[in-house]
Amino acid sequence: MLEPGEVAAALELARARGVEADEVPRLGIEPVLTVTLLLSGTTIAVAAVLHVLDQRKGGQVVDLRPGAPKQFYRTPDVVYGTVVIVSTDGQASVEVREPEGLFGKVIATLPELVSGGGGSAAEVAQSVAETFGPDVTVREQQR
Repeated sequence: MLEPGEVAAALELARARGVEADEVPRLGIEPVLTVTLLLSGTTIAVAAVLHVLDQRKGGQVVDLRPGAPKQFYRTPDVVYGTVVIVSTDGQASVEVREPEGLFGKVIATLPELVSGGGGSAAEVAQSVAETFGPDVTVREQQR
């Protein structure tokens, strides 16, 4: 699923890799905020397109500050393969050594790791490090 502004670039990327991309119509009365593309082609070509599209989303931000408009979001302002955790007491980043295979797994565990609430950026980063071991590197910055 893509944001509407990303569709043209995704279609061009797919064409360049020999992948057919078709927009899947969305039915319903709610406003459409995302676009779904159906990709077909060789497994390797489709996987390459999916990986590049994921890279373009950038890294993951986890904002633990009270009143944050979004707690979890991806942004190209953060390098792909990096998770930035922000809290009132500081900031920590987690760099995934092999982002192609592990970044999605790290992102998927974040809601569970912060679900207890009240954790500092350093505590959440440490939980990620304990979960994934030598596959991640943690950097802390206190305020």
